[in-house]
Amino acid sequence: MSVVETPAPGTYPTDTAVSLAVEDLHVAFGGNRVLQGVDLAFTPGFNGLIGPNGAGKTTVFNVISGYVRRNQGAVRLHGEDLLSMSRTQRVKAGIGRTFQAPRLILDATVMENTLLGRHHLFRWGHFAELLLLPQQRREETEARQICLDMLDRFGLADVAHEDAGALSLGSQKLVEVARALVAFPSVVLLDEPAAGLGADDVTVLLRSLREIQAERDLCVIIIEHDLQLVTSLCPKISVLHFGEIISEGSPEHVTTDPVVIEAYLGHGFEAEEGGEIHEVESPLAEHHHIDHVEEEGELTEVWTEDDNPEQGEQS
Repeated sequence: MSVVETPAPGTYPTDTAVSLAVEDLHVAFGGNRVLQGVDLAFTPGFNGLIGPNGAGKTTVFNVISGYVRRNQGAVRLHGEDLLSMSRTQRVKAGIGRTFQAPRLILDATVMENTLLGRHHLFRWGHFAELLLLPQQRREETEARQICLDMLDRFGLADVAHEDAGALSLGSQKLVEVARALVAFPSVVLLDEPAAGLGADDVTVLLRSLREIQAERDLCVIIIEHDLQLVTSLCPKISVLHFGEIISEGSPEHVTTDPVVIEAYLGHGFEAEEGGEIHEVESPLAEHHHIDHVEEEGELTEVWTEDDNPEQGEQS
């Protein structure tokens, strides 16, 4: 399998427009090489990171946010080395993050969970709170209003004082997105934000993300298995397969790239002009965790019988 050409290690673009750069990233767990020389450059706007399950997408996010150590390589936020920082320092530097399975405190309210996104910004601690200092009260009032405004943008203001555990999975994922954004990050990592959401919630998610990105000139990086969502939202998409970048470019380029089609569908598929995918011989789709079938010219995901969607954290 050919791999997309990338610059030599250490020579990745240093253009000031690049918000986040991943350079020659290698990660191995024991003898299992998860990432092998990954180079990525993410700019303000929407950036897609796609690939079959097990490709290493979530591992990229885990290295960026400090949950996994790399064996080799660098990650730079606006040119500044991230890998020497703790997780909290990375948040303070401007990295926001969501997870495939929402990590909320289920017996805390939606507001309390969202406020955690601003914890590192508080200047006044619990001692000031016990003393009822006016500075602390003003800070908390301001933080609560910021959180309420963000929850309102995602249609969650009415449930701000309900326990997070009482919400549907889709609403919990929206709470996590809101929590990441109230920290005012410059780069947001969204790991399958639309998975488990109904059509109405997806509409709210995409509308709000587009508005907030435009207001703040955010760099938004999305891992998502919904190819239609990614191609409609992201002008640039990178494809990861077996720990290597195999294609990168516009949605049109990526979705018609024979290497990408083979990675998703197996041998025996090809793209015609206009992006339509058709089978030319028996596919080898049993080697992949997700099969895709064509419906009206679009790729649609179908879980195979022996797959477990809950294991997506390994992607």
